[in-house]
Amino acid sequence: MRALLADYTVLPDGLKANVAVRIDDAGNIAGIGPVMAVDSVRRMPGCVLMPGLVNTHSHAFQRAFRGRVQFRATGRSDFWSWRDAMYRTANSLSPEGVYAVSRLCFLEMALAGVTHVGEFHYVHHQADGTPYADPNELANRVIAAALDVGIRIHLLRAVYATSAIGVPLGPDQLRFRDASPDEPLDACLSLAKHPNSRVGVGLAPHSVRAVPAEWMPELASFGGPIHAHVAEQPAEVSACLQATGRSPLAVFAEGGLVTDRFTAVHLTYPSQGDLQIIDDANAAVCACPITEMDLGDGFLPLKLRSGRVSVGSDSHARIDLFEEARCLEMHARALVGRRNVLAVEGERDSLARRIIDIGTVEGTRCLGGLGSGISVGASADLVAVDLDRPAAMGVPPVEAVAFCATPEWVQHSWVAGHAVIQDGLHPLAQDILRGAKRHLGG
Repeated sequence: MRALLADYTVLPDGLKANVAVRIDDAGNIAGIGPVMAVDSVRRMPGCVLMPGLVNTHSHAFQRAFRGRVQFRATGRSDFWSWRDAMYRTANSLSPEGVYAVSRLCFLEMALAGVTHVGEFHYVHHQADGTPYADPNELANRVIAAALDVGIRIHLLRAVYATSAIGVPLGPDQLRFRDASPDEPLDACLSLAKHPNSRVGVGLAPHSVRAVPAEWMPELASFGGPIHAHVAEQPAEVSACLQATGRSPLAVFAEGGLVTDRFTAVHLTYPSQGDLQIIDDANAAVCACPITEMDLGDGFLPLKLRSGRVSVGSDSHARIDLFEEARCLEMHARALVGRRNVLAVEGERDSLARRIIDIGTVEGTRCLGGLGSGISVGASADLVAVDLDRPAAMGVPPVEAVAFCATPEWVQHSWVAGHAVIQDGLHPLAQDILRGAKRHLGG
């Protein structure tokens, strides 16, 4: 049996030195403990083995315009002007372009230690709104891109029907259009038949501005993970309160969507009562701090950081899940003026473990998994982080990962026991880069 042996391994019950993680032929963890004489051992001196990073919220196509809105636009320069530029990119990509840019995005994730992505996918049709012969053409292109790179994907099929509450879609939003709740539900049923076990499916009512409230009870019949953008901008909250008298999260809750399978993405501007809705439902929040800072969205409020929280790279201004996770602590320190905000009093490494869990097992839970980490029976979705770095010298291993690690420290990764990154390299990297180049701006 194959076995992985690092200097340290992050297990659910703590950090252990020199234990072997044994992987069976199905790609699951078969045992954790001493090396067996019959094992074929991959030794990784200087490394810590940990659960693979989980990118809970991604829009892969947005990788195509990274850095192209980092200038002072004429007039306003805010989330809404950024969105206009994003629409232009969304409408410029062919199916081949969607595939090539998604492969590039997922390659960058893999090199950064991501083994599982939640892809919030809302580019469905041709630019004029005409469906492709296969209505799931673009979703399947994105799935193929993830599988080519080797990472696990949950295709979170977005629902998009209106530009704002009661307002028809504009001409630049027609690629996203659904005519009824049956369309996304049927798409999910079809996509769920994918034969590869690394593919999962979720439903993503885009936002209260994009999904009619009367659709929500039918959408709530979906039995898998449900993700939605919630209260990302003050204007969104104000418009919802004016139109409905309720917060965006309360509208989703009244539609039956907020359960323990629900993840509210962003929630940077919660209304009074929203925290109680999250707590009562045991729902989760996905924060995307790098994108939220890039777009001027704001900070995840402190009161939401102690519950079920995962992270995503969203618009891919930068792909660094280590940084996304640690930002939740660092931003909390800036907000309240003290240190070690998310630590459990009296538990020495609780803060570092909390940061690692936010970047790994909490994302797995948001995408429908158990989030059991490195444990017997779990899929061998693993990453080996190199601690033989000057920045890690003298730093305890868990703290080195949580507070110092960067994507460049990722040495190896595996998804369902299959090697994806080895010695910091991906075997298809050059082919992926060549394929993406012609679909990116000059």
